Amino acid sequence: MTGRTVDSKKIMGGSHHHRGVLRGGATFRGRILLLGLLAGLLPSLSVILALEFFSHSLQRELSPALQDLQVEVGQRVHQQVHQILEEQLRVWVHHTAGHLRAFLAPHPPERWPAVLQDPALKEQLLHPGDQVEEIFLVDTRNRHILFHSRRVVEGGSREGGLIPAGGEALLPSALEEAGLSGSEWRNLLPSSPEDRLAVAVTISPARPGEPPLTLVAVSHGQATHQLVEPAREGVTRALKQSQTLFFSGLQQMKLSLGLVLLGLALAAMASALMLARRLTAGLTQLTEAAEAFNRGDLDYRVELAGEDELARLGRTLNRMVAGLKENTVSRVVWENTFNSIPDLILVMDGDHRLTRINQAAARHLGLTPEEAVGRLFSEVMPDLEEAPLCLLSPPRPEAPSPGPHEFYWQHRGRTFLATVTLLQDTQGKFSGAVLVARDITAFQQMQRDLTQTTHFLNQIIEAAPLAMSVVNAQGLFTHVNPQVAVEFGYSPEELLDRHFSILYANESELQKVLTELREKGEVINRQVEFLHRNGQRVPARLSIRKLYDENGQVAGSVALSSNISEEISLQRQLEVAQQQEIVATLAGGLAHNFNNLLMIIIGLTTLMLSKITPDHPFYTDLKEIERQVKAGREITRKLLSFRRGGRDEFKPIDLNNLVEFTTDMFARTRRELTVIKDLAPQLPAVEADPGQLQQVIMNLLINAWQAMPQGGTITVRTGVEELRRWDEPHFSPEPGLYVVLGVEDTGIGMDQETMRHLFEPFFTTKEPGQGSGLGLASAHRIIKNHRGAIRVHSTPGKGSLFEILLPASAAKAQVLPTPEMEIITGRGTILVVDDEPLLRKVAAKLLQKLGYQVLEAPDGESAIALFREKGAQIDLVLLDMIMPGMDGHQTLERLRALNPTIPVLMCSGYSEEENLRLPAGVSFLPKPYPLETLSQQVSAALRRRLH
Repeated sequence: MTGRTVDSKKIMGGSHHHRGVLRGGATFRGRILLLGLLAGLLPSLSVILALEFFSHSLQRELSPALQDLQVEVGQRVHQQVHQILEEQLRVWVHHTAGHLRAFLAPHPPERWPAVLQDPALKEQLLHPGDQVEEIFLVDTRNRHILFHSRRVVEGGSREGGLIPAGGEALLPSALEEAGLSGSEWRNLLPSSPEDRLAVAVTISPARPGEPPLTLVAVSHGQATHQLVEPAREGVTRALKQSQTLFFSGLQQMKLSLGLVLLGLALAAMASALMLARRLTAGLTQLTEAAEAFNRGDLDYRVELAGEDELARLGRTLNRMVAGLKENTVSRVVWENTFNSIPDLILVMDGDHRLTRINQAAARHLGLTPEEAVGRLFSEVMPDLEEAPLCLLSPPRPEAPSPGPHEFYWQHRGRTFLATVTLLQDTQGKFSGAVLVARDITAFQQMQRDLTQTTHFLNQIIEAAPLAMSVVNAQGLFTHVNPQVAVEFGYSPEELLDRHFSILYANESELQKVLTELREKGEVINRQVEFLHRNGQRVPARLSIRKLYDENGQVAGSVALSSNISEEISLQRQLEVAQQQEIVATLAGGLAHNFNNLLMIIIGLTTLMLSKITPDHPFYTDLKEIERQVKAGREITRKLLSFRRGGRDEFKPIDLNNLVEFTTDMFARTRRELTVIKDLAPQLPAVEADPGQLQQVIMNLLINAWQAMPQGGTITVRTGVEELRRWDEPHFSPEPGLYVVLGVEDTGIGMDQETMRHLFEPFFTTKEPGQGSGLGLASAHRIIKNHRGAIRVHSTPGKGSLFEILLPASAAKAQVLPTPEMEIITGRGTILVVDDEPLLRKVAAKLLQKLGYQVLEAPDGESAIALFREKGAQIDLVLLDMIMPGMDGHQTLERLRALNPTIPVLMCSGYSEEENLRLPAGVSFLPKPYPLETLSQQVSAALRRRLH
């Protein structure tokens, strides 16, 4: 229902009664405007007239008051000026009196008249300043004037009558203090005493018998006038200016107030005009509505906004007309509403015949509403599987009316939720029914999707590889997935409805987690300590985020956690590996310097041994030095094993062959030990680096020897083992067939604490100087690089068993050659290049002992220069690899550029891995090298050149 606005043409063309109402409205408007005009102008005019009267009255009263104030201020100024001048005059008189006392003191009284005629004194007294007009000195006892600024008065007496009448009024109180009266000095004052001041000061006698003197000074009359008159004029001007400014401001205020009042009057008139328009417009609309209603136009509506009486009256009229129109428009509205409902609506009578269907039902059934009327319900809906009982048999009159009946209806591929409601007439009898069917096909699909999504999410939560839990606002577990049992041993049922704090092993850590969750709203990847169900404390990684309800309030939190015990263990192993890597880096530099020292020692020892016979007293000591140097070389090999970095030379070898060779070499130097070999026949080959594996075997033999300080038995066994599982933390071998090497001693054994640190670098239980702590650490690294493992069994007091497990290989084992230890001499010229002077001299002497001529160079540049000069004579270059400036590799490139076929032996204190980076035709000679090795390497290099 929509109302219509007021039509101006309709108003102008209304009835005679309507025009009369408009004239009344115009009169009403005029009255309101008149009242607004009077309400705005009368107060303003009253205020302006009152202000004008007040201004004239104030002006009449203010002028006399200002004149009185001017006189009063002038008198005050006059008095203050008199006081100032009197004080200045008194100061001057006292000062002059003191000067006269000092001037007259040396002279007797009879000499005073003559002394007072002194020109200097008179000059001072006669020119005292602008303020003093008359000065005279009087002998008070003899009543003689001793000095006066007017000579005619000097020598006279005060009875002379020189002061005119009225002059005593000028004498101040100072004359009275001196014991003098004004009538006695009348002849001494000037003839015009007006505005003059007189000050008298008594000069006391300096010696007995002298007469007292009085000094009197009289001011100018114009001095006071000159000071008082400007002040009086200033006060007069100030008062006049104040009066002028006051009345000017008063006039300005009257003008401003007049403008403000005029504006208020105009605002009041405008308000009256708006009010008149508002009231008359409302009355006009009400009048128009009344005439429309009178004509029978019930669609007309009054449109008045606001909450005043007119607006409420208009709304009341609208409701009243709507109520009157209800019976005539309800059918149309009902039809529109009925056909706009998207649900299917079917109305039937007591015989189950359709009386009405809406547009939605007609579209779905393929009928028009007119075609459906009168047809049976069963005809229109033939595929209804089970008709509601209320449609088949109407209820008995005495039976209570059943409520709405709901059922599902499948029709044309759609699913409907149908509701049947019975209709009753005014007497309560059954008169029909209404069926409302709502299409819930999309809703059912959403339900299926939601069920599938919920099932999918539950599967994700159940299959999550992390322990997932949800707690409510009270901190109780509401959801827990099965992974919690895997990580921490609890079943979900054991945690549900229990507080989450049950998992935390540390209360302070729990409070830190809660604080972070409150401040940040989440906890991400925090490491905490949880309590496992078995009571053990386990490290865990925890992430928590808050959950919020639809109102933004915290509803709880969701947490993901995992047991990181294995990760912590791996991290510790990584830390150990990093420590070993640091040791490896240090080992390289240490081994290089140490090998250089050993090279000098072994070279000098070899030279000394070549100069003496075995029966010499020093021969045994030199041999011991040579043996200790070889032991030191073994230490450097252990250090350098940390630097190999997996670049081992693997080859299939026979472990029995390597064990026999190493064990025999060890047994020859340890006569106090019994070494038993129990080697399995037909042993499979192993892929290994022979040098490193021999180092491991030697380390195990040395450890066994050191565990038996009083001697004992070492048993070396080999065999084969099928490995299925491994529990030791230091190694992780794969299951399969392994060749096992065991070294067992009958020594002091080890406890569990010692065995936990067994493979750490520099860890040793031996006395200082008895072990470096690198043997088992290097063995650990070598066997780990060989994909093997070390197994240790030990009991304190009963010895130890070390077992080396190496993966068996199907390849055929290579037989290791036995090293030749003979010394080979030769001829030719060899250039020795080394930055260490002593090392260079030792190498030169060893080569000279082998029969070679030697040239020496301290660095790469010198070697290149020497080779350019004598390259045709040089047969081989012994070149140090590590040198300052141009190193061995750079020097080698320059030498090969000069002569590509020159044989070169590269020397280094680092491990033999440096040999891997050398070009073809260049051999590697590790330091320290004994004379036998040097001779064989040099001979082999020279033979390759000849071929």
